[in-house]
Amino acid sequence: MLKLAVNTSLSALADHLVRDGLLDLTQAGKLSKKARELNMPFICYLVKNSLLSSEIILQYCADKFSLPIFDLAQHQPHASYRELIKSDLIHRYHFVPLCKTKQSLDIAIADPSDHTTLTAIAFHTSMSLRPFLVAEDQLDHYIHEHYYLNQLESQLESTLSKLHFIEEAAPSDIPEENDEPIIKFVDQLLQDAIEKRSSDIHLEPGEQDCRIRFRIDGMLSEVTSLPMQMAARVITRLKIMANLNIAEKRLPQDGRITFYHHRKINIRINTCPTIFAEKIVLRILNTDVKQLTIDELGLLAKQREILLHALKAPQGLILVTGPTGSGKTLTLYSVLQYLNQIEKNISSVEDPVEIELPGITQVSINQKIGLDFAEILRAFLRQDPDIIMIGEIRDRETAQIAVQAAQTGHLVLSTLHSKQVAETVSRLQSIGVTDDQLTHSVSLIIAQRLVRKLCDHCKLAHKLELASQQINAYQAQGCLQCYQGYAGRTAIFELLPMSEEIKQQILTGQIDLAQKGYDSLWQAGLEKVKAGITSYTELIRMIGASE
Repeated sequence: MLKLAVNTSLSALADHLVRDGLLDLTQAGKLSKKARELNMPFICYLVKNSLLSSEIILQYCADKFSLPIFDLAQHQPHASYRELIKSDLIHRYHFVPLCKTKQSLDIAIADPSDHTTLTAIAFHTSMSLRPFLVAEDQLDHYIHEHYYLNQLESQLESTLSKLHFIEEAAPSDIPEENDEPIIKFVDQLLQDAIEKRSSDIHLEPGEQDCRIRFRIDGMLSEVTSLPMQMAARVITRLKIMANLNIAEKRLPQDGRITFYHHRKINIRINTCPTIFAEKIVLRILNTDVKQLTIDELGLLAKQREILLHALKAPQGLILVTGPTGSGKTLTLYSVLQYLNQIEKNISSVEDPVEIELPGITQVSINQKIGLDFAEILRAFLRQDPDIIMIGEIRDRETAQIAVQAAQTGHLVLSTLHSKQVAETVSRLQSIGVTDDQLTHSVSLIIAQRLVRKLCDHCKLAHKLELASQQINAYQAQGCLQCYQGYAGRTAIFELLPMSEEIKQQILTGQIDLAQKGYDSLWQAGLEKVKAGITSYTELIRMIGASE
């Protein structure tokens, strides 16, 4: 029989951990309160915030409660259990059904001390339970991988059942007094997108319904569709959250949503009128500063040395180039985080600021009042800067100020839209930068692309024929742990430090990266194919045919 906790201000698990010396009482009280505020299981809060590891808690619970340990990695969900146990129940009580007999149910749990949860599961399933212990991080991952779509569909069904539409009348611009079902659905939609690592959410209205798609690892996929009456109310809810004008449907609007899901999440929102209704695109910003490190970018060892050498210089212009969505901004933020020291005065001008970096002066442009890149840069230069980051060089005036700042003792970082490093020079020339200015200001040009990473759980080894040479590589397969055989993305880079010799050659269009010993985008990508990080098919998709 499991012993109940005595301290009612603590969760049962917290009480046990305090008694056995793994947490002190004051700390446990604060953590329990925080977990309750976030509506999160105490064990989940401990693990997600790295306060105690899953392994330590798993072994502790196994010893304390004498329960067997189960490995979810080898377990596949049973389709019949999805009908018996709804996914919202699994998410609410944080467990996984393993095996069912006539009157009993084996379940995987991480916290065997939570009697309230165990009683609730037994009540909802009308079965006696036989619990097995699993690691919290494994349990959390398994639930969100295998019960994700059902959870969203369940919330959609629940919402539709509570809404009453009047087909003859157009939906009101003013939200109804009791709009709780819509609020819950929107919250669930945002939570699911965040948990699936989506970068964007698209709400695309049609004549009869509204399609919802997530962009995951650069690829769009449909997750559900809504009837237009409900979609109108969902769009209104999103506009309210972003403090937009809900009555304005003729003009595009931009806004920002702050959403809390285990942590603070910033979301950019843009509305655009279509022939049917407003289309909404939500950009989920990665605000995790801990991930902004140069080591995590995906640079090859030689490329990393080139970048760090350029960053040590007191002045110069470093340009990151590539198409939209190639990860340029994340690269600049990682560089800023590396340079962020107490001795440096660092300022950035962006459109808009995506990630807040403590210790750096960040300004968003505002075209409505004439606050553009050039205006802010002129102000920065009067405030004793050491390092300036410009979100993007778009016009001649901004380019001229950036070049002049780089020539007068400042380290300037910026992005530019061009395909490869060799094209960057002609792009700068086309917006008014002279050859002399370019030669004396640009210190490093970086071109980059994002490629999807192969899933480590299912990638298949195969032989690849390239230039009459056979190499070992991997190809995508697809499993329950990934999306189309891929999980996450990494960048491939092409770096060109502007030596005197290269400056002369690139201005005449004669530059050859291979001859100079630098890896081109293709070569850098091929190294990651050989290492099993990405596939040859993915490299072709992003770069094109081989050189």
